[in-house]
Amino acid sequence: MQSMELQNTVKEALNALYHHPDDSVRMQADRWLQDFQRTLDAWQVADNLLHDASSNLETLIFCSQTLRSKVQRDFEELPSEAFRQLRDSLNNLLKKFHKGPPIVRTQISIAVAALAVHVPAEDWGDGGIVNWLRDEMNSHPEYIPGFLELLTVLPEEAFNYKIAARPERRRHFEKELTSQMEIALNILTACLNISELKEQVLDAFASWLRLKHGIPGSVLATHPLVLTALSSLNSDIISEASVNVVSELIHYTASGSSGGVSVHMPLIQVIVPQVMSLQAQLRDSSKDEEDLKAIARLFADMGDSYVELIATGSNEAMMIVNALLEVASLPEYDIASMTFNFWHSLQVILTKRNSNISSGDEASIEAERNRRLQVFCQSYESLVSLSKVEGALRVLRPLFPRVLDAKKELAQAQLKQGVSTFKVLVLEKEPALFEKRWHLYSLFLLSKCLSRGKLR
Repeated sequence: MQSMELQNTVKEALNALYHHPDDSVRMQADRWLQDFQRTLDAWQVADNLLHDASSNLETLIFCSQTLRSKVQRDFEELPSEAFRQLRDSLNNLLKKFHKGPPIVRTQISIAVAALAVHVPAEDWGDGGIVNWLRDEMNSHPEYIPGFLELLTVLPEEAFNYKIAARPERRRHFEKELTSQMEIALNILTACLNISELKEQVLDAFASWLRLKHGIPGSVLATHPLVLTALSSLNSDIISEASVNVVSELIHYTASGSSGGVSVHMPLIQVIVPQVMSLQAQLRDSSKDEEDLKAIARLFADMGDSYVELIATGSNEAMMIVNALLEVASLPEYDIASMTFNFWHSLQVILTKRNSNISSGDEASIEAERNRRLQVFCQSYESLVSLSKVEGALRVLRPLFPRVLDAKKELAQAQLKQGVSTFKVLVLEKEPALFEKRWHLYSLFLLSKCLSRGKLR
């Protein structure tokens, strides 16, 4: 079948798929289109229809998805000399759709990024695809929004295993991107001057932060992109992009591969005060649920990432703990539950014998452990008192079946009065089990279940 005939057949099949009243006809069209996408002809037909000004939105979406899929999975069908022609065609399409439709632009961007996974950096010219992209943006500033989307998806495609690239080539691609990190951040910093692109720039920055980039915390602490994201947290409407950036920064500062929290203390000292300044908004009735989720997510990220620092029980640590208690007290389960993993992790650190207390003799280490337990006891008592009566009974019943089955009504009544009275019932039957740490132990039981989402 000739190329023009195939193009018309594709259009007819898409029209049948989306508009024919007969289900069987739609199913037949769908099967034909899926089979077509696996053919060698699909490369040229999809490319031609994307360049055709008469193609409607349905055709553009299907063909952009087809081309993206072909680059990801079937790139080895093409002869090696086809790379440059394919790259130039995709680049022209990225410029053509720089204002949208967004779904088409995204598919083209992913196709270009997938092409970069397959093809070594030297084939893109000196400096690889990031340098190539920088030159394109400098030469054609009117197309920057489309190029920014490509810059965003590039790091994402490094970890996309839909791309049928050889493992060795995939590893090289990640190293290539990491080596070009400084250039990418310089591009993004320059784009901050275009105010309407700020959200898109921060999205791209968050994407690049997911690479194992090794940028020192002292450098990031004063970087314009970091400062822009942190200042955006104080906007009336908290932007998802800024939250994503700060979340990635928190995870990065705690990553073992990046050196851990001690290496990145300058960055941590910039992040923590900015996030802590959001605590008052947890009590702001005018905040909608999405804003509360964003704020809660950042506190939960800090708790999870800095739990060992928090376990020292310093005054600064307790400020974070109190903020996490506020999050846990919120009525929305999906928000409150963000903190459950932190409470469980903290409990494990506080109660294990070989804790992270390394200095001093055995007596002083034990004294420090007891001090920390005492510091956090009230926090855990407050947390456990927030738990639902029914949920607490459900968690504790497997451990104390005789106690709870025999005295269910008494246990339920005492739980309603507070967990502090419930300890009397349990201590009567199992004193050795709880010793003097009943708050921590009851939280251990609760948090294991809560962190798995069983209490609702």
